[in-house]
Amino acid sequence: MGCSKNTGYSGIQQKKSGEIYRRPVPSQFKPMQIPEPTEVVCIKTEKIYESCESVETNEQITDLCEVAVGEIEDVWCIDVEMVSDKKHPFHCEKIPNTNRAKISFWYRFRFAYVDQSGQKFYSSRPVYFEKMVILSDQISDKRLHLQCDVFLDCFECFVSASQQVTCCIGKLLLIRLVAMVQLLVPAYGFCDEPESCTEVEAGCPGFEPVWPPFPPQPVNSNNNNDDGDNGDG
Repeated sequence: MGCSKNTGYSGIQQKKSGEIYRRPVPSQFKPMQIPEPTEVVCIKTEKIYESCESVETNEQITDLCEVAVGEIEDVWCIDVEMVSDKKHPFHCEKIPNTNRAKISFWYRFRFAYVDQSGQKFYSSRPVYFEKMVILSDQISDKRLHLQCDVFLDCFECFVSASQQVTCCIGKLLLIRLVAMVQLLVPAYGFCDEPESCTEVEAGCPGFEPVWPPFPPQPVNSNNNNDDGDNGDG
C-alpha cells in the first residue's frame, strides 16, 4: 500500500477500478444571466500577472520501535500544520538572475495509533520541504512581487511494518507574480446592507409569539358524511 500520486482535476472522477471519467453536465444547466453594470469604477488592488500550482504527495515514514509495545494494530491521521518561527522560517523568494522561484517551509504532522498497550499519539519533529519552480521572464520585473500560499493535508496513514507507520502528506502550493495596480472594473454600486449579527444575550430571549394565538378552526365534519344518505329519499 502506498500514497497515491494522482492529482485532482475539476469535474474528473476515478472509479475503484482505476477508470477515469468526467462528471456529466446536467441538461437543465443554463448560463447565469448577469445584469448590466450600473457604473465603472477605479479600484486599487493586487493584480495577478502569472500563477501556477504544484500538487504532490509525500510519504513520511515513522519508525516507532522505541515507543510502540508489540505490533501496531491501527493508525489514523489527526492533522498537519506549518511550523513558522525563528528556527523554522518560511521563504518565498525569487532566485536572482534566473526565471526560477523557490518556496521552502517546515511542517509537522500528528497521528494516533493503537498497539498492544492501547491508543497513543505521535507528533513529528518539524519536517523541511523545498520546491523550485520555473516562471516566465516576467519574474525579472522588480515591480512584480512573488506570493506563495501553502495548503497541507494529512489524508491517510497506514501501518507499513510491524512497528512502522507511513503517512501521506498532500501539498498544494500556489505561486503568483502580483503587483498593486489601479483597475477600471464594472460595478453594481455598493454592497447591500448585511444581515444583523446574532448577539449573545445574558437575559431572556426575545418573545416571538405564534400567530394567530387562537385555537385552530375545526374542520366541518358535515362535508365528510360517509353514511350513504344523500337525501334523495
